[in-house]
Formats: sequence, C-alpha cells, structure tokens
Amino acid sequence: MLDIQPLKSFNTQFQVTSCIDDHFRTISTWLGRDTRTMYADAWAFEYDADAQQLLLDRVVYPRLNLSYLDTYHGIQVDFRDRNFSGTMLNSNEDEKPFLDMLQSELDAGMAVLVGIDVYYCPWSDGYLQTHARHSCLAVGIDQKDQRIMLVDAYYGQKNIEMELQLFLNISFYYAIFRLTDPCSSHNDWKGLLSSSLHDQTSIQTMQNSIRNLKDFAKAYSEEGIVISDPKIDTQHAIFQWMRFSLARLRYASFIFYLHELSQEDMFHTIGGHYLELARKWDAIMHQSIKSSFSGDPVDQRQKIYNKMLSIIQSESEFLKQLQDLA
Repeated sequence: MLDIQPLKSFNTQFQVTSCIDDHFRTISTWLGRDTRTMYADAWAFEYDADAQQLLLDRVVYPRLNLSYLDTYHGIQVDFRDRNFSGTMLNSNEDEKPFLDMLQSELDAGMAVLVGIDVYYCPWSDGYLQTHARHSCLAVGIDQKDQRIMLVDAYYGQKNIEMELQLFLNISFYYAIFRLTDPCSSHNDWKGLLSSSLHDQTSIQTMQNSIRNLKDFAKAYSEEGIVISDPKIDTQHAIFQWMRFSLARLRYASFIFYLHELSQEDMFHTIGGHYLELARKWDAIMHQSIKSSFSGDPVDQRQKIYNKMLSIIQSESEFLKQLQDLA
C-alpha cells in the first residue's frame, strides 16, 4: 500500500474546497512536483444567458489546464470515463480490465485518481443521503480480503478501506498519472503569464469575462436565487456559488507561483487581492442564500448586486495590472 498523506489545496478561513484540487495537491506533493500553472486560466468566466436554466447553472468556469500541468510541472494526467448513466453502471464488462489497471499502477508505485459516489462513503457528509460525484486516490488493493484502500484528501482521511466489489460498482471514472520532463523554459514567468492571458482559443477574453460577470450580476438583481426545496436546492446553490470563490483561490495560487518565479512584488500584492476577492464572493454566497430564504426582496437583491459590481470592478483593475506585467 502506498503511503500518501492527504493535503488540502487551499488554507482559508472560509470553507471553499474541491476534492479534485485536494487530490492533485496531495499526489503532486507526494511526487515532489508543483501544480499551480494548471490554474492559469482561472480568471476566465462564461455566462450563458439561457432563461431556461436556473441562474447559477448558466455559469461556466474553465477546467484545470492539464496541458500546462504537463508542460511546466511534468505531470501527465489521462482521465477516462467508465460506462455509467447517472449513478448506474451500465455494464460490468470493463470490471476486470479496470481492476487489472488499478493493480498494475499500484504495483508500479503510482496512485490512481478514482471517481466515486458519496452516497456509499460512510466517511462523507452525503452518506446514504445524496448521490454526488466525488473523488479519492486508490493507494492499495487487498485481493485476498477483497478490499481497496483509499485516501480522501477532501475529508482528510487516510487508508480508508472499502469493499472491492462495491467500489467497482460505484467508480464512474479514473485518472492515470505519468511523470514527464518539464519544459526547459518553465522559469520564463513573463512568457507563461502572457500565454495564459492572450493565447486563449476556446476560452473567453478578459474583457468578455468581465462583461459576463456584469451580465450575471444584472440577472441576479432581476431574478434572484430560486430555492424551492430547501434541502436539495440550498446544497446545489452553495456548490454553484462556491465556484466563484474557488476560481479566485485558484488564480491567486497561480499568481503567487509567478511571484516565486519572478520575485516581482506586484504579483504578491495582486495574489493577496485575489484572496480577498475569494472572501468577498464567499460573503456574497451567504448573503444571497439568506436573502432567498427571506423571499428575496428586490431591495436586498439590489444591495447584493451593487456589492457584486464593486467586486467585479476591482477584478477588472487587477487583470489590467497583470496585462501590464506581461
């Protein structure tokens, strides 16, 4: 069994976290590598003004930049889905190849990121309550006792045992890690910053991102947050709102990485500002949900809207400062 210590991705006074971020931080530290360039696109924000969707479901943030993770840190990640529809395994035909792959990776000394359903995890908040996507690191298999050992960095749990057949039934994806040689120009902080800001193909430009944030804020002032079922809808709203703070934490992490490479004090200052933006979006989340439980009055939504505009204006200024540095 691999001895891997679970680590959190971000240390904040407010609760914003991500199981994927936590497990990438955990395994990269174990491998002696960094990960922070994978957050280079975290400034981007897309808003799909489709009135058929709930407001928070129209929000799109970029995925982790696995290309940068490979290029700059030498960690290659290969995500693969299993044959699932929702929470149901459609076919167990891949069960033996899946298990053989896990055993092969572990025998070679490499952990595997595995997706699981929290409904079946006794250590999770959602145990026997809700179906939700989660992830862990597979660190060992006991074929004799038919158990698999997991590390859950999100919950800070190490060497959790799960019945192997249950795991095979609920694991809907996996990711394999490979170590590669980082590019020789990984210390070129100016080139990294410039490419992350300007060499975007499928991601919004900075100007579009700021405009999309303003459009989202305006839509919030007009529609508010709909919570029909407090138990289900509140949890969903928190998860969706949390992505606003998470994106700023991710981008702050990337900016602090640039500071370490460049020793430019301005990066340290802007990184601190992004941590503050994350805190402010977290406050917006709590205020909006509290308002929704009070009938979401127009005057309260307007106050929150004005706060959003102030936050967005600050972020626009920080992005311009980064453009100047690039």
